[in-house]
Amino acid sequence: MKPALLLLPLFLFAAAVQANDDPAAQRRSVNVNGQGEVTTQPDRARLSLGVEASNVELKAAEADVNKAVRAYLVEAKSLGLKDEQISTAGVTINPEYVWDDKARRQKFTGYKARRQIDLRVDDLTVLGDLILRATKVGINQVNSPVLESSKAKELTRQALVKATEDARSKAQLLADTLNVKLGAIRSLSANDSAPPPVMYKVMAMRAMAAPEADGGNAEMGFSGGEIKYSANVSADFDLIAP
Repeated sequence: MKPALLLLPLFLFAAAVQANDDPAAQRRSVNVNGQGEVTTQPDRARLSLGVEASNVELKAAEADVNKAVRAYLVEAKSLGLKDEQISTAGVTINPEYVWDDKARRQKFTGYKARRQIDLRVDDLTVLGDLILRATKVGINQVNSPVLESSKAKELTRQALVKATEDARSKAQLLADTLNVKLGAIRSLSANDSAPPPVMYKVMAMRAMAAPEADGGNAEMGFSGGEIKYSANVSADFDLIAP
């Protein structure tokens, strides 16, 4: 047993020397987070509309919704929308029932037909007119427009650049404060986030409408505001002692 006990201190000494010689064990570093943000005005929107009709006869319910859709397509195209900007594929038909307390069972009352219209509006100057003309021709469901930017990818990259510059600036500030040099970057992780949809309330726009307003946007008090694209990065830099 004595030879083994004599070897144990030698082993521990060798391990300590190896740890002191390991560059990773002696490395000095600083980890920082950077934020970047870019704002822009929206230049397009997505608009979702629908029309519902109920009738005891299925064909009659279908005819009512199809008539409203056809009339609205004429209006949308007169405002400059192309076929590729319009989708009318969403169609649902469901039977309708009410509870008959006397008979203690469901009673059939007819059919409900629904069609959905989805628009990509590349010219925001006609957004208000698209909404107003929808209700004019019988469209009875108008969702809040979702405002977007056609340059979303480019703006997200700009936000990433700003976040990276912010991280390096913070690391340099810390290094200068500690009287050491900022070394090479060892790791970098990034996270960009798309802005939440900017939704404009249709009823709010109508409440602000001016009677003498000229055009749908003016009548509905439309204002696009701004969209913000943001990014965050986490960076790990070496610190070099003088």
